[in-house]
Amino acid sequence: MPPIRLGVIGLSARGWAAAGLIPPLLDPALSDKYTITAIATRSKASAQASVARYSDLTGHNIKGYHGEDGAIDIANDPDVDLVVVSVKVPDHYNAAKPAIEAGKDIFLEWSPTRNLEEILELAEIAEAKGVRTIVGAQSSQGATTRTVKGLVESGKIGKVISTNASLILPRETGLGGKTAIQQIAYALDNNSGATLLTMPVGHYLTNLSHVLGNIREVSATSAIFYPDVQIIDASGNPTGETIKKTSPDQIVITGILGGEHDGAIVTIHAQSGPSAARFLWFIDGEDGTIEVRNRLENGPFGVFATSNEMQVLLNNVEVELDRREEDRLGNAGKAWLEYAKGNEGEYQTLDHSVAVWRVLDAALRSIALGGQKVPVISA
Repeated sequence: MPPIRLGVIGLSARGWAAAGLIPPLLDPALSDKYTITAIATRSKASAQASVARYSDLTGHNIKGYHGEDGAIDIANDPDVDLVVVSVKVPDHYNAAKPAIEAGKDIFLEWSPTRNLEEILELAEIAEAKGVRTIVGAQSSQGATTRTVKGLVESGKIGKVISTNASLILPRETGLGGKTAIQQIAYALDNNSGATLLTMPVGHYLTNLSHVLGNIREVSATSAIFYPDVQIIDASGNPTGETIKKTSPDQIVITGILGGEHDGAIVTIHAQSGPSAARFLWFIDGEDGTIEVRNRLENGPFGVFATSNEMQVLLNNVEVELDRREEDRLGNAGKAWLEYAKGNEGEYQTLDHSVAVWRVLDAALRSIALGGQKVPVISA
């Protein structure tokens, strides 16, 4: 089977694509399954630099596109099978739509879009075009999630009656607090799709739905304690710019699970805080409790649970993670491995992400209604 030819939008010197998304594809386990044929970045200089770097790493020539038409050029390139979109969330929709309309398979980093309306439109077009989709919410590939899911399904804790999570994102990440790095200042806008709710909570909900199923009803409240945010540069120096923040830095969601664990209570508290990153997740059953907690060495983004394995305890006793040989590829690499299996692979799709975005949308509607209970609208 010939390798899947990738056109990558957003593969520059820095960012998630360069740091975590593309490196696994150079591993021998994946290098015969994928090949990069085109790259598009914002500027001509960055496109030229990326083309030179990855042409050298892959041993073959790669096309380079740039500017506002870069996404369209990738979409129309006959040597591209799968378009990979790894840019800022507000730009996802415009980068992905031309590719899907051209019948290209698509990879979209989480969050796929800024809102439910955009993701529903892309999913509808993808279905009409027969396009395969994959979304970069890879926590379901982790040994941590595999272990937790196995414990639940084995009946170790009996019937699930509740689950609750606490997520603290350090303020230096820019999603809360009095200052924000200039590079991610766009996340201060509640309509950006890159907020405390849509990013860390969105990643967690993807994991939650993989382990326990979807939420059918939510109520939510939020607060903004730092409405005026001072913008700083990468060195931490003030730029002199102050932005009015509209995205919350405190969110509380309560809900009820549907499906197999129908009726189980869900609580989520997400916040920006002065302390180190914290992720605590409890699943309580009639016969026991599963606890998941991030390790401090996971760093400030440990709450995303996408690339770092965590500590899992069953009834206060740490359990050994269900590790496999392919875990060396990381969660992003394992998602690529599954996608290459075609219909037999297990990975997050646009349809999975629609289900998560329906929960996020219900939470946003509940916040607007002062915390009222809101049903999660199904397809």
